[in-house]
Amino acid sequence: MNLRLSDQRIRATYRELKRKHGRVSGRRLCAELRARFGAVGKAERVFRIWREECAPAEVPTAPSLPADMVLLQRRLVVAEAAAAECLKRAELAEFRERAHQDFWAVEIDRLRQELAAVKGGRGQILTV
Repeated sequence: MNLRLSDQRIRATYRELKRKHGRVSGRRLCAELRARFGAVGKAERVFRIWREECAPAEVPTAPSLPADMVLLQRRLVVAEAAAAECLKRAELAEFRERAHQDFWAVEIDRLRQELAAVKGGRGQILTV
């Protein structure tokens, strides 16, 4: 029987074990999944989820910043993303404008040559 455990079930099981026992090993999580659901799932996936859940707990906590500093940092990230997007749009607009100018420069040159040929041909027609 193919019983696929959802990521949510695996995470919920991990969090419940963490509340009860503190630190939870990957093997302990697999044993609990097998006991509860009769299956573990792919070890690679279970251990990936386990690492994701463990990572925040094992990272030493940095000194907390004042709320206004956190807000300013978030605003800075948003502003930098907006600036990058604006720069990208400006570069694209510049490229399009250059292509437009080149196209019409070639077209004007072609029309001037055509006009010169007509003027030159008219002179020959008049002399004939």
